[in-house]
Amino acid sequence: MNAAGISPFFVKYIAIWTSFCLVALLILAWDRKRLLPEWRLTDDETWDWVTGSGMAILTFLTAPWVVGLIYLVFVGRRPARYLVVALALLLFSSSWFYDGYLLWRDGAYTGRWLGNLVLSPFIYMAAGLLWNLEAKPRVGFHDDSGFQLSFVREDWPSPPVDTRFGPILFVSIPLILIAAFVLVAFVNWQGLL
Repeated sequence: MNAAGISPFFVKYIAIWTSFCLVALLILAWDRKRLLPEWRLTDDETWDWVTGSGMAILTFLTAPWVVGLIYLVFVGRRPARYLVVALALLLFSSSWFYDGYLLWRDGAYTGRWLGNLVLSPFIYMAAGLLWNLEAKPRVGFHDDSGFQLSFVREDWPSPPVDTRFGPILFVSIPLILIAAFVLVAFVNWQGLL
């Protein structure tokens, strides 16, 4: 073991896969004019690194909190004005970021704005619900093995006490299928469908 606690085998292994990835990046950079257009999987001319990563990062950062906040407003645990904040984050993350970036990039409003405005919030809400799933805490010797949405707890948004994955595995599948359905039904995948 070295000072970091990693065996010499893994030090070599890390050096090999790091070098391999760097060579791949160099090849990609060198042949980018040919390879990057081939990498596009959909017929959506608006989709690029900024739209894809921006919407994904914004969803990851905001959806769990936004979904919880919407619930808390509707059950009266937060003021109604917070719904404006939640809806603004939802719509910006799932649609308006995309619209604004494309307006800046292309100098025109995208013709795909309405479809994106209607469909993307479903994926956003499913992601927020998925990230709020948690196992019900064990009580004494009783193992409920159930799940709950974390925002129903009085101490939300504190982390869950019970971090088991098993109880939420099967209930997470419908939420994942919502995103998969939207992507399969409404995106024309080149060469795949």
